[in-house]
Amino acid sequence: MSAGNKSTIELPINLSLALGAYTTKIWVGSDKTELNVLLDTGSSTLAIDAEVYQAGADQSLQATQYAQSVVYGKGGWAGPVIRTEITLDHSDQYLLNDAPLALTKSATKNDFQNADGIWGLAYHHLNKAYDVSSSLEQIIPPQKTTHPWPYTEQVKEIGVHGFKKYLHQFPEHDITPTFTAFEENNIINNQFALSTNRSIVYVPQAGMSQHEIAAHAMNRGLFQIGVTATTQEKISMAVVHDAYYNADLIAVRVAGFGACKAPPLEADKLNSFFSNAIIDSGCSFLVLQKQLYEYVLNCFEKLNPTFRPALEAAQQAFSQNKPYKNNQLDLSQWPILTFKFVGTDSESIELELPPQCYWQEHAKSPDNWMFMLMNQMPQWPNQTICGLPLMNNYQCIFDRSDQQNGSIHWLKKAVLAPDKK
Repeated sequence: MSAGNKSTIELPINLSLALGAYTTKIWVGSDKTELNVLLDTGSSTLAIDAEVYQAGADQSLQATQYAQSVVYGKGGWAGPVIRTEITLDHSDQYLLNDAPLALTKSATKNDFQNADGIWGLAYHHLNKAYDVSSSLEQIIPPQKTTHPWPYTEQVKEIGVHGFKKYLHQFPEHDITPTFTAFEENNIINNQFALSTNRSIVYVPQAGMSQHEIAAHAMNRGLFQIGVTATTQEKISMAVVHDAYYNADLIAVRVAGFGACKAPPLEADKLNSFFSNAIIDSGCSFLVLQKQLYEYVLNCFEKLNPTFRPALEAAQQAFSQNKPYKNNQLDLSQWPILTFKFVGTDSESIELELPPQCYWQEHAKSPDNWMFMLMNQMPQWPNQTICGLPLMNNYQCIFDRSDQQNGSIHWLKKAVLAPDKK
């Protein structure tokens, strides 16, 4: 470990690679391989595409007896846990010598879009690995570690989901998340902030290169490590469990209507999901619990009978991977949504979601509109996933050192206006 400098670190972030999530650069291994990783407050694992990071060239690599498997809906990956050095800048000023990470040796297509991996910023609860020593001993010839990866054919046969179930028979082991490891080694402070403008990549003109898309102000943001909330204008949300940055959602209100109370999380889901809302920077959408979603849509319909058909047409186009173009869409006619949460002082706080955040213009292609509210997913509990659309209106400071489970401070900022090109 380097001596460290615990001043604020400012790392640029960008939408251009992952399309619906922000990436930043880190440097991994003895040869400092530059990698672009998704920033995800809804997970805890640092996972790197094994084809991008060449493990054989890393003189700092230490193999382990642990394996991990993570699923993302229909996608996911499996691979070995290794330890190596990670730097947060070009120099060794923010260097962690013995950092754990997973290599995605068996992965589904486009898990990370065009990024090289994912950096989970949540706590240890979500970073489970399994000690497969007993399985490694039965391989011919026997192995002591999961690198090189011996399970390629097995994962092909049973799939990533099946392999994850297979791992459950082995002893569970918590891997220290990367952000936590940097903080515990006294390299960084235990806070970070995300400042974003969009939830879907902004492409206002046809034929734009990846460089031009990345350079556009609408696609850029900032990841600050060690920043603190000093302004009196901050809105402080209680984190009620140290897993997914869990929050207690009280109600949702559409401007001009009475509020709809947020249903509680089902009692049999409390030990797995912990609360009725999470703050998830890795989610491009704001996924509303089904009663809240229907409430919002009913209010839209009462405000203007053209609203609901427009958003449903946009959703259908998205599901068919087609553009939705509507030159009659006037965001000044759409209402602000207000979300009420439990604050750090046990009183309620309110966060606003303006229409510029739940409707995204020039989304992935010129003149394409995307509607960023989504209904509760099948088999998902009564939990609202507060993704990037809610975060776009604020600078979000995740203060992991504050109180028992931490807190999130929301500082209102201006939402950048599209340039209409």
